[in-house]
Amino acid sequence: MEYEIKFVLFYLLLQLTLITCSFFYYNNYIKNVYLKNGKLTFFAGFSQFGIFTVHAFLLYLPNFLFTNWPKIEVGTISFLTGFAVCSISLLILILGFVNLGSFLRTMGLNSSKLKASGIYKYSRNPQVMGYGLLLAGFGVFWPSWYIFAGLISYAFIIHKMVLTEEIHLENLYADKYVSYCNNTPRYFRYSTK
Repeated sequence: MEYEIKFVLFYLLLQLTLITCSFFYYNNYIKNVYLKNGKLTFFAGFSQFGIFTVHAFLLYLPNFLFTNWPKIEVGTISFLTGFAVCSISLLILILGFVNLGSFLRTMGLNSSKLKASGIYKYSRNPQVMGYGLLLAGFGVFWPSWYIFAGLISYAFIIHKMVLTEEIHLENLYADKYVSYCNNTPRYFRYSTK
């Protein structure tokens, strides 16, 4: 039991370290690249995969390290709920990527036109929401403290990424982007106003 407590503390420290590193990465490196170039460089665009690769690795680290880690059996309702949430999240992800257009746009390498139609009428960041829902769906499939910790760290990391992108988009599109922000929620509409 003592070893498990040490691992839990170590794991939470790893997640906190990733959040802190991501904060400095987006606040210093990515923001400066956006401001200097008006878009992300190839390296900066693809370097973001590193943050999310480490996040994904940490998300499943306990499963890899502990083959005898207590497995939680989920019932039919939980399975169907998790399946529905994951299916909806994949649909949102696909619609977001297809609606955004080219892979270069997705990576922030091409910002020639503000995308405010399709699924982007309902959320300025549908991919972010889709992936967050996917993590929540995994949490329903495999309920555990470390999936919950991963979902919380994702929320902090992705929010910093979105805030950094918003600085770039406001600089690039000025009043047009401000108007878009006034009409479209950052993540999702949480009221009926």
